[in-house]
Amino acid sequence: MLTISEIIEATKGTLLQGPKKGQVCSVGIDSRKINKGELFIAVRGDVFDGHDFINDVIARGVRVVVLHKPFIINNPKISVILVKDTILALGDIARFHRLRFKIPVIALTGSAGKTTTKEMIAAVLSQKYNVLKNEGTQNNHIGVPLTLLKLKPIHEIVVLECGTNQPGDMIWLADVARPNVAVLTNIGESHLEKLKTIRGVLKEKWTLTSFMGRQDSVLVNNDDPLLSGQIQQKNRFKVITCGTKAPVTWQASASGVHAGRYLRFRVGRKTVELNSCGVNNVYNALSAFVCGKFFKVPVKNIVRALKNFEFPKGRGKIVPLGKGWLVDDTYNANPVSMRSALQTLRAIQTQGQRIFIAANMLELGSRAQALHRQVGVELSRGGIDVLITVGHLARLMAQEVKARNKKIKVCACPDVESAQKYLTRIFHNGDAVLIKGSRRMKMEQMVEFLLSTPRGGI
Repeated sequence: MLTISEIIEATKGTLLQGPKKGQVCSVGIDSRKINKGELFIAVRGDVFDGHDFINDVIARGVRVVVLHKPFIINNPKISVILVKDTILALGDIARFHRLRFKIPVIALTGSAGKTTTKEMIAAVLSQKYNVLKNEGTQNNHIGVPLTLLKLKPIHEIVVLECGTNQPGDMIWLADVARPNVAVLTNIGESHLEKLKTIRGVLKEKWTLTSFMGRQDSVLVNNDDPLLSGQIQQKNRFKVITCGTKAPVTWQASASGVHAGRYLRFRVGRKTVELNSCGVNNVYNALSAFVCGKFFKVPVKNIVRALKNFEFPKGRGKIVPLGKGWLVDDTYNANPVSMRSALQTLRAIQTQGQRIFIAANMLELGSRAQALHRQVGVELSRGGIDVLITVGHLARLMAQEVKARNKKIKVCACPDVESAQKYLTRIFHNGDAVLIKGSRRMKMEQMVEFLLSTPRGGI
């Protein structure tokens, strides 16, 4: 519950009309889903402007509205609060609400593996606590505040994934979330269109720690050279390190793929097993293990949660495909996650071909062509039998592989439909297929195409 006075206080807004007394039960920005008794914030997005739907939400029973441009409402019972920017106001209200709760907030970021790590941490902590987390990838200036506004007295801990694609995003999210624990997974070539360089990525991601103090803790993947170098500087908070190489606070050792399908590693005397053969998931699971220990979850419960963990759709999820396997890694792609996907395909056990279907990696700015060629060089080093690329940038991967490794079958396709036709010609029941590409490439269509065929035969 929020009172109208608290909303005005949080946003530093001006009450234009209507009662100052009263309260709202929750906050919404979608006019189609708003309910009676909720606060409507008229957010302007890329496609729609919430101000265009104010009359609609009033008809649905809304009695308190936050807006940032003049709008005539003839009903004097409607409280209208004017702010400079409704998106900033959404964050202001979320921060105000978050600070009313004296519970831990874990925020995490990185260039790859954020959602999987978030889900793993939440799964581990749920063994002991009532956890609030952002659903899916609601990790931006809209998703993070809306998640925090769901906080209720029943919640005991919050796990937030925080994303950025331009300078200034992360420090704003940090200001809204005010984390007690920050987790930094890795730094790589992501969102270079606006962050420009890998150092720019590091600088932006690190601002997640901006509002942390001596009583707070930051968990860092010490195997990442940029993060390792960053923590050598004088910090105002506690630093916990994890990785596969000593010295670290928490070390994963003896990692490897068991039976060509399951990832195993040890933390001290405990063995952790994952339903994945992606070796990059050692770091994701290790972060979850450390968070579990930090918040005193019994080790046996941590191990059980990780063993039973179901990977999110589109993020390295492995499903049977006839006598072979399909690895659905279609949600997004950058060079870091593309290399991790290659390691996964190389590790998976199969009697058939290993087929890598790779689409464009987007938002890489002026380095896009060079980075696609670099991935192509790595693909050419073996471990796959077939490479199918989709898109004009991914074609550069195909060119590198063709030039460097004649044993790999290569087909560069302009679109998904062409890739489906080629796959139909060369696929055999028993093959292992990994599909990856940036979100706008819609590579989930390839997954649907494969899964719609009986017994893996196409």
